[in-house]
Amino acid sequence: MSDDAEKNEAPPEQDLSRQASATGSAAGEAGEKPRDYIFIAALSCFCPIWPINIVAFVYSVMSRNSFQQGDIDGARRLGRVAKLLSIVALVGGVLIIVASCAINFGGEKAYQWSINIHI
Repeated sequence: MSDDAEKNEAPPEQDLSRQASATGSAAGEAGEKPRDYIFIAALSCFCPIWPINIVAFVYSVMSRNSFQQGDIDGARRLGRVAKLLSIVALVGGVLIIVASCAINFGGEKAYQWSINIHI
């Protein structure tokens, strides 16, 4: 009778919760606080690419909140996205500033040079 009861039982439910990534380092698995890159995200807010740097700052804050809730892998993932967006915003901002300075100041000298030639 026990064989029939075992056959009629439903299979055990699978655990659908997130598992820790196997690619983490030994120090990361020990519970080391992942970086949220909030300083670089705040620094990128001074660059003229405002949608990207605001999103970077939001991801940084989300990374900090995930760590406080105990989601280490989520905090690490969000921190990496915040770092990537912050770097893109900083590099893009520097390029925009350099290009605008070159156009504004370089155009004036080229205009003055062309006037001197025609006179």
